[in-house]
Amino acid sequence: MNTTHLETSIKPSVAVIGGGIIGVTSAINLLKRGFDVTLIEKEAIAAGASTGNCGLMAVGEIVPISKPGVLSQVPGWLTDPTGPISVRPLHAITMTSWFMQFLKAGRPENVQHIAKGLTQLSAAAAQAYQPLLKSAGIEDLLQPYEVLYLFDEQKEIAEGQYDWDLRLKYGFNSEFLDHKALHDLEPEISQDIACAMLMKGWDYFADPARLTKDLARHFVEQGGRIRIDKVAQFDKQPNHVTDLTLESGEVLSADYYVIAAGAWTPLLSNKLGDYIPLEAMAGYNTTIAKPNVQIKHPLLHHHGGFVITPMEMGIRVGGTLELGGLNSKPNFKRAQAIVEKAQKILPNLQNEDAKEWVGYRPMMPDTLPVIDRSPRFKNVIYACGHGQLGITYGAISGELVADMITSEASMQMDMSFYRADRF
Repeated sequence: MNTTHLETSIKPSVAVIGGGIIGVTSAINLLKRGFDVTLIEKEAIAAGASTGNCGLMAVGEIVPISKPGVLSQVPGWLTDPTGPISVRPLHAITMTSWFMQFLKAGRPENVQHIAKGLTQLSAAAAQAYQPLLKSAGIEDLLQPYEVLYLFDEQKEIAEGQYDWDLRLKYGFNSEFLDHKALHDLEPEISQDIACAMLMKGWDYFADPARLTKDLARHFVEQGGRIRIDKVAQFDKQPNHVTDLTLESGEVLSADYYVIAAGAWTPLLSNKLGDYIPLEAMAGYNTTIAKPNVQIKHPLLHHHGGFVITPMEMGIRVGGTLELGGLNSKPNFKRAQAIVEKAQKILPNLQNEDAKEWVGYRPMMPDTLPVIDRSPRFKNVIYACGHGQLGITYGAISGELVADMITSEASMQMDMSFYRADRF
């Protein structure tokens, strides 16, 4: 068995595990700081949620999923398998501890704390992407069209008043569009849609898979390395990891290890004896190559739980939240259900030349990610649990990982929000 020492010179070395947007941006930022970096991905770059998400830079989505009143919604999650949020009953039994932590996060005082932590990341999210997009030559991917949040009736706005007030409190604004203003902006939208909120600053990426893959390409062009293999085990000393072994039998030795494996992170953290209470939350989408409609803005519907995004490859209808575990059989009726709802919003939308997809978002009980050193191993850093906001927080998370390893604090952030040992 051969041991590969990642450091090829006097440079300190880092092994980054995970080829999604968080792993790739972490690898790029570490390479820029002078590290010798190898990125390890078990399948392919952008194979998971970084491929099939709806591409939103949802900078103002600082309202956690668990909030006051959420308990009353739980029965519906268990009984409606095609609803915006669904929990598979058998899996609910195994996630009791996670769910209790989830409900605790929804207490009013905890929601305020969580919103502050998400606001820190959101405030820096867009700016952090600018140098990455420029250096990789992919600035065209970020589209300057903000999300439209749609309502069937104007009175529905008050149903989400808690969310609107929380966003406004932390500096995230929206602009009300009446029926005429909305339909002047997007004529394809059904006349049954009464009005909308234009979510200020919520731009989008026209192809999130290309975003991640092109950043990975740039990482390699700048001297980084990518291994397609699966981590089998870690070799450990009392307070640091010395090596990792890949399934191929290759042993890699590095000075630091970054675990950014998304929904698969617990499979690695368990090997280290670290408790990261992360659930795999399935999201479904249908990407329609021949939609027969043209829109510029991504669309969110108040009661829908899904997004309609115009992308380079067509229109993507995706979203919903399903808790069923990593090994559950996909329920593509969820994807079909949201397409049917989308056709009520866009009456001319045709579901032709379409491809269905399911992917798993890494969700912490409190919606906050983990960006922190391992509680047990000083040279291991976790960057995971970004839930539905992986693309939004991709660039800033990569910067914070690099800050942590270099002991810098370029962002001047309070990192206690993202502690690995907070549960």
